[in-house]
Formats: sequence, structure tokens, C-alpha cells
Amino acid sequence: MPKGIKAALYADDLVIWCKEEHASTATYRMQQAADRLNAWAEDWCVSINKEKSSTTLFTLSPKQKAGTIRLGGTPLREDEEATYLGVTFDRRQTWKPHIAQAETKARRKLAILRKLAGTTWGANEKILKTVYQGTIRPHLEYGSTAWSTSAKTNLQTLDRVQNQALRLITGAMKSTPIKEMEKLTTIQPLCQRRGAKTMVQAEKLKCLPDHPMKHRLSNLTKNRLKRSSFVHESKRLSRQYREVLPQNTLPLTQEEEETPKATEKPGIQICTSVPHVTSGEDQNDTARQALTLALIDEQYPKEAWIHVYTDGSATNAVLNGGAGILIQFPGGHTATFSVATGKHCTNYKAEAEALMQAASFVQDSADPCYQVVFLSDALSVLQALENDKLPQLAKALQMVRQTRRVVLQWIPAHCGIPGNERADELAKEGAVEDQPENSVSFSEQKTIIQALMRPRTNRDDYHTMSREQQVNLIRLRTGHNRLNAHMNRKFKLTPSPTCACGQEDQTAEHILQRCPLLDEERKEVWPLPTPLQTKLYGSRQELEKTTTFITSAGLIV
Repeated sequence: MPKGIKAALYADDLVIWCKEEHASTATYRMQQAADRLNAWAEDWCVSINKEKSSTTLFTLSPKQKAGTIRLGGTPLREDEEATYLGVTFDRRQTWKPHIAQAETKARRKLAILRKLAGTTWGANEKILKTVYQGTIRPHLEYGSTAWSTSAKTNLQTLDRVQNQALRLITGAMKSTPIKEMEKLTTIQPLCQRRGAKTMVQAEKLKCLPDHPMKHRLSNLTKNRLKRSSFVHESKRLSRQYREVLPQNTLPLTQEEEETPKATEKPGIQICTSVPHVTSGEDQNDTARQALTLALIDEQYPKEAWIHVYTDGSATNAVLNGGAGILIQFPGGHTATFSVATGKHCTNYKAEAEALMQAASFVQDSADPCYQVVFLSDALSVLQALENDKLPQLAKALQMVRQTRRVVLQWIPAHCGIPGNERADELAKEGAVEDQPENSVSFSEQKTIIQALMRPRTNRDDYHTMSREQQVNLIRLRTGHNRLNAHMNRKFKLTPSPTCACGQEDQTAEHILQRCPLLDEERKEVWPLPTPLQTKLYGSRQELEKTTTFITSAGLIV
């Protein structure tokens, strides 16, 4: 290509561009590139579709005019917008056309949610949320690292689509605060997700040693008076999260020579399940504990096996990692270890580090027992080990295999298995020790960024209720409902906010706790005094009582 010309090719889509101070110079450069491209096509008998080929001049100046560029003597049409890989670029890089197209596609898909549920029938919140995240939100986020610096008014059009989807998912009234619906559904605001994607992309570019953007992201950047850019936005976010994000990310390099899988080595076995133990809510902790302990006693009797329980822990899953190790030897004696795994550490890394440290301790042990079983609740780590994603851990286990038979057995977490509970305590102790500064890989940095942005989830039996019950509960919880108090103050649709009893405003608290007209129905459902918090946020049984009361009282909320 001529000087200053750059190109990108994806399948049969080719884009050629150059950056110059004057449009005339850019036209000259691009014409040279077009001539060379045409000559190459003729030499190799390749046909270029000139009707689909076009040119676009990107400039903020209205005075700059693009010249005509010819391909094989045919003048190419000049477009105001150019679309490449589904992203629409307009002349002034406002991204307004692309965002408008994304909004149109997403609103078309919103019809799916309307067909799936109403306020008294249809799919529950979990199903509707899955449909939204799988079919609608991708349209609102595609290519967002490029256009996330668009004007606030443009981005708000996409936010309104998500807000409408939240109302359809929850069945909440239009006046319900957006933050309440986001908190209940744990759906992040689009601005936070765009920020996370920008930070991840910036970190990836920094980790590529030869990428041209690495220099711009790492060094000082010129300020802009009106418009931001990807570089400015990524640096702003980095400053905002400086206290919690690692500052040293390891460069991305080619994959090291593959280490043979641990499962292919004789004497090493990885078991990622316990017979008859399920991960669903239909099996309680007592059953899981009994089945797991029975498996350990039968297959790994403590008289003939070294039992090694490992666990990892990190604050908020991304900070101050700790590894806990409990080793039970056949002779009856035990050894415990707590290890700090780094200031910036994920749960996954802490779990893997716990297994590595345990392998080292077992290798150094002088106990004559030749069989050792590592009991870990880190299913993702064991699966990664099976798929050869943890070469260092595989090497550590292979060192142990040279003198002992090695088995890695998954066990369910937090179901009362004594060894696992003790390892968890040790991991938490390791997490509060002095943490060394540590570098992280790009994948770990990505996990940390996503975890920082991800909303915290709390157990709420609301999510297990039927559609009608969920709609009633969210309206009672938020106070945005069809009761007189809200309908009068917000919409002026009732003459008075007062309840029919004449004593107080008709609010959720009034009808659930004090309304004398509903005393009989209330005592039938709650024979004993019950706090409002329990009625609205209690167990599934308590929530069902609340919805039953609303139905029996003939109230429409």
C-alpha cells in the first residue's frame, strides 16, 4: 500500500483509509491505493463489485470537500455514511445514525416481551430477563467501544429502550424508579456496561506490545474542548477505579508450548461430580453432605489416603485473595496453611493457587502414604485443568504424581462438610493477611473489571414466584401502584389519597398492616402480628401469604 494508507480485511469486506490534514492529500493517497488494488485484481483475475464500493470523507470541517476516486476508471459513489461489520460511521463521527438503527432494531424485538407476559399472566421475571439479555440488549451494545463517546442525548435513546424493557420484565408501573427495577432484576445500566467494555478493550490494547494504540493509551493525551474519544474515556475510567484496579497487567504473548493434560498422565484422575448430587434447589444441603461424605469414606478411606481440602477466597471476588489448605494424614495428624495470594486476585485464581500450594506441601511431606486426594469445591478450576488451561497447576500435580497416586475430586461447597468448611475458614484468614502487590494477566484483569461493574445479587424468593405474584409484589414494595395514595399524588386520577376506611392514606403499609376494613382477611392470613418487612421481603411462604391477601381482599395494585 502507498505511504499513509492502512487497510483491514474481514472475509470479503475490505476497508482502506488514510488520515491527512487536507482532503485533497487524502484523495490523492486513496487514488493511489485504488489504482494498486485494481492492478492486483487484474493480475489475479479477481472481480471487484464497484457498485457496492463507495467512499466517505470523515471531517468536522464543512469546508473540506472530497475528490472523486476512481476504481478501474469507474468513479466510486460518495456516501454520507459508511457501514463496516455492522457499525455505521457518519461523516462527523457523531454515531447518531448507528445509534438510531440500533434503537429501531431493539424496539422491534421488544414486541417479543409484550407477547410473553402481561400483568396477570405469562412468563415470570427470570424468563423475560433471559429473553431481553439474549435478543434485545445485544443490539444496544454492539460496537459500543467505538461509539460510547457519542453525545449524551444519543445514548439516552438506548437507555430508554432498556427502561421500557425493565417495565415489561417486572410489570412495574411507568412511574417506578429505574434504579428500583435495575436492583430487583440485577440488570446493569447500559452506561456501566459500556464503561466496562471500554476498560476491557483499553486493557487489551495495552497488553499488545506492537499495537499502535498502546502508545496513545500509555502516554499523555491532548485535551479536547467539546468531544471526547475512546482514549479520553478509557483514561477517565482508569482514574475513577485506580484504587481497586491492578496497575500492572502482563503483556499478551503467544501461547506457550502445550503441557500434556493432567488426565492423560497415568496416576492422575480428575472427578468433577459426586454421584446423585445435583446443583439445583431441589436437593438440600443435608442430602449433599451425606452423599459426599459417603463417597469420600468409600472411595478414599482415611486409613489409606491423604485428604487435602483446599479453598480460595477474595473480597468481593476480586480483591485480597487468600488460599486455605487442610491436610489430613492417615496417621491422624493434620496440617493447616493460610496463604495470601495477592492484592488483586479473583476467586478463581485463589482456588487455583490453593491447589498449587497444596501440591507443593504434599510433595515436601515425608508421610509414607502413596495415595492423595485433593478435595476442592472449585469446579471451574478442575474443568480448566481437564482442558489444559492451567499448565502451571498441571506441572505441580505431575511432580506429586512421581511419588504418589493423585486424584482430584470435586465436592459441593458450603453444605457442612467439615474439611471444606475448615479450608474456607483458612482461606478467609489468608485473605486478611498482608497482601503482596501482584501483576495480573489480561483475562484476570477482564474478570476484575466485570466484577467491579456487576451488581451484587441477594437471595430473594420473589424470583421464584408466578408472574401475577411478582407484579403485585414489586408494586407493593416500590409504592408505585394503583392504590389511592399514589394514583392521587402522581397522576391525579383519584379525588383523594385517603383509604375507604377514612383513617389514613391508602398505601401498601396501610392495607397490609392497619386498614380496619381488611381486618378479617388480614387475621385469616396472618393470625399473629407480622412486620411489614417480612410480608414484602420474607420467605416464599410469607410472600405467598401477601399475594393471597391481596387477592382475597379484592384489591388491584
